[in-house]
Amino acid sequence: MLVETTEISNNRDRPSLLHRITMGGIAKQFDTGFWVFFTAALLFDFGFGLYFFLFNLFLANLHFRENALGLVTGALTMGNVAGSIPISMLSRRFGLRPVLLIGFIAAPLICVLRTFLTWMPAQIILAFLAGVALSSWTVCFSPTVAKLTSKDNRISAFSIVFATGIGSGTLAGLAGGYIPEWLGAFGRGTHLTNGMRAVLLAACAIAMLGIWPISRLKLGVAEERPMRPNAILHPFLRRFLPPFALWSIVTGAVTPFAAVYLHQELHVRLTHVGVIFSAAQLSQFVAVLLAPLLLRRLGPITGIICTQLATGVAIFALSQTQNSSSAIALYLAFTGLQFMSGPGIYSLLMNQFTEGDRSTASAVQNMVGATAQGFVAVVAGMLVVSYGYPVLFMGTAGTAVAAALLLYALLREAVKHPAPSVQVAEST
Repeated sequence: MLVETTEISNNRDRPSLLHRITMGGIAKQFDTGFWVFFTAALLFDFGFGLYFFLFNLFLANLHFRENALGLVTGALTMGNVAGSIPISMLSRRFGLRPVLLIGFIAAPLICVLRTFLTWMPAQIILAFLAGVALSSWTVCFSPTVAKLTSKDNRISAFSIVFATGIGSGTLAGLAGGYIPEWLGAFGRGTHLTNGMRAVLLAACAIAMLGIWPISRLKLGVAEERPMRPNAILHPFLRRFLPPFALWSIVTGAVTPFAAVYLHQELHVRLTHVGVIFSAAQLSQFVAVLLAPLLLRRLGPITGIICTQLATGVAIFALSQTQNSSSAIALYLAFTGLQFMSGPGIYSLLMNQFTEGDRSTASAVQNMVGATAQGFVAVVAGMLVVSYGYPVLFMGTAGTAVAAALLLYALLREAVKHPAPSVQVAEST
């Protein structure tokens, strides 16, 4: 069964909407374990948000073109794919917390090396290894949130973690935009590239601080069960993955090149790129916080479809404008709408599985999404070099519409009339 979509105001036993959106109301919905994990997620999101905002600009400043950036991004996502199933197996054998700890240690250390070994072969190898390390987060994130919540508050939990992580990107964008230039202005002969490297190293250190809250998490004992084939062949998963793959193409096509597009195509100064990135994070923050209200009003499937169609419209409009101010406004709208469907998508999947199968479902989801994003990052970089950004944006718009239509076609009936073999998640 899916999360109830009945309007909150219709249930007198539940808190009022005003109470639910205040910090006091939110805090009472979750126990201490969730907020410990929330702290780790905040540090991880801020650190790597800052890192990935600046890293492609760092490489572009070293004369890497978009096709090279696409190859490096593709290697990162392919590493994420390669790590997904092994990470899922490790989490079942040893538990979620040890696997998360390994990721919080290994990923920042590998990313430190990426800032110093800047020739192309080393970048591809290190990006792949970073992707493997980061897969511990992408695979374990959803099962951990699901374990620390119940069906009643799960969408809200995903929204809170997503929104706060995105909101921290506001500071990340400002830091990434201003600090490198400040270091160049006030440092003794500090080159902009060296200023960027210093910020990248600080970002890795911030992400590593998440080791402390992760080490305090209590997630129970390891399952000590083999991965079950019926989880991978789950009827809902087979219907869910095709539209999710298309949507992953949408989310992976533009993001790796956004800062480069603003800086080199629209000729926006680095400091202003940071401000725009921060504004984009604020747009995403508001969109993700509003997502539970939209999903409860329209239902999970209809709500997701509406946000995906709106995303397609925004990115298509971006492909048609030549005005910098309009392009920036449309980019902000695109980024906000793009993230609005996230809580619904992740909660939709987790609610279909029992606790024992969630890590497997998350691993398969991550593999499909990362494969799609790795493929499109390479193709998108080639498209930009050969045909320019408008062609990339139009292709992304068409894919967003296709993802929404396919989601409607495959999941509408599956949600209304789940197959008898579908295992419904427990209310834990």
